[in-house]
Amino acid sequence: MRLFFKFLAVFVGLSHHIFSEEEIQYVKVEVAAVIWENQKTTESFEKVEEYTLANEVLALEQAEDPQINLETIELAQGQIKIDPDYIEEIFFNDVESVDENQTESIKPPKIYRIIDEKNHELNGTMRRISKIENLELTDHKSWFQPLNVEDESPFILVSSEENQCIVKVFQSRYPRIHAKCVEGPDALKNAYIMSKSEFNVKPLIGEFSLKNISTAEEEKVENILYLLDEQRRISLNEFHYFDHPKVGLLVGVYKYPKEEN
Repeated sequence: MRLFFKFLAVFVGLSHHIFSEEEIQYVKVEVAAVIWENQKTTESFEKVEEYTLANEVLALEQAEDPQINLETIELAQGQIKIDPDYIEEIFFNDVESVDENQTESIKPPKIYRIIDEKNHELNGTMRRISKIENLELTDHKSWFQPLNVEDESPFILVSSEENQCIVKVFQSRYPRIHAKCVEGPDALKNAYIMSKSEFNVKPLIGEFSLKNISTAEEEKVENILYLLDEQRRISLNEFHYFDHPKVGLLVGVYKYPKEEN
C-alpha cells in the first residue's frame, strides 16, 4: 500500500510539472563576481574556522557542440554517402522551414546551461566596469531558468576560487535575488555541488549530502570572513550591484522571451 501511494505521489508531481509547463515564466540571468583590491575600510570582520555558503549548490551545465567526423564513419553496403559540404544545407534548411511554421509558439529555453558569451546582455557594461581602478571582474556568465518559488529554486554556483559566490533568483510576491559571496575560509568545502541531472531528480530523492567526509583530525585555522549575504526585491529587466568592501556581485535578470523595443 505504501508503495502505491509513493507511486501516486510521484505520478501526480510529474503530471503537475508536465501540464503546467506552459504557465512557467522563464528569465535570463547574467552575473559577474567582483573583487576589490587595496580597499581601506573602517568595518571590522570576524574570524572563523569554517563557514558554509549553502548546503546544496547547482553547477551550471556546460554546452558542448557534438563533433562528428563523417570521414571516419564506415558505411554498410548499400548505404548512401552524404557529402559533408551539404550537411548544413540539408539540416538547417529544414529547421528554418519548421521555425517559420511555428513562430506562434514560444519554445522554452535550455535551462541552467551556460549561454555563449556573444549572447550576453551586459558585455559592454562589464567591459566599462572592469576598467575601474582596484577592481577585478571575474566569472562573467549567463543562463536561463524558470522563475519558481524560493524552495524550488537552487543557489547557482557563480565562482569557486579566491572569492566564492552563489546566487538564487526566485519568485515571491515579487521577483527576488539572494546573493552570497565569501572570501577567506573555503565556504564550499562542506556544500554539495549538484549537477543539472541531480537537480532534475531532487524532488524524488530529497536533499543531497556529502559522503566520505574525512574524520581525521585537521588543524583548525581561523580566517577573516568577508561575507556578502543580501536579498532584495527586484523588477525584471534590471541590473543590480550587491556591494561589499572586499567582494561583490553584479546581477541582471531579464524577461524571456526578450521584449522587442
